[in-house]
Amino acid sequence: MKSYLFTYSPMCADWHAQAILNETNAVTTWVQPFPNAAIVISSLDAKDLGAVLRSRLGATWFVVTEIHGATIDGLLPGNLWQFINSAPATALPTFSQYLPAALRESQEAASQT
Repeated sequence: MKSYLFTYSPMCADWHAQAILNETNAVTTWVQPFPNAAIVISSLDAKDLGAVLRSRLGATWFVVTEIHGATIDGLLPGNLWQFINSAPATALPTFSQYLPAALRESQEAASQT
């Protein structure tokens, strides 16, 4: 399994991108810590994953790039770095464990309304 950063134009709504990621077998699991971007786990190489996404996104601009913990840097919670570095081979039962507490609480509150 490989970890990818998938980022896409604001012309594509987050809910639409999320539906695409959920509905394709090319994606094992994913988490979306940022708007218009997701960390995606897949067994495909970037070119093949890009082809799958292109067939579903139409004219929406996007980039898929493989990420490795040893070659990137930034500020993320430790569990997100673990997600990137471990590239889990099975779908996760929940993504919320990888989100910062404030974002997780916000999403949980929204799902209860």
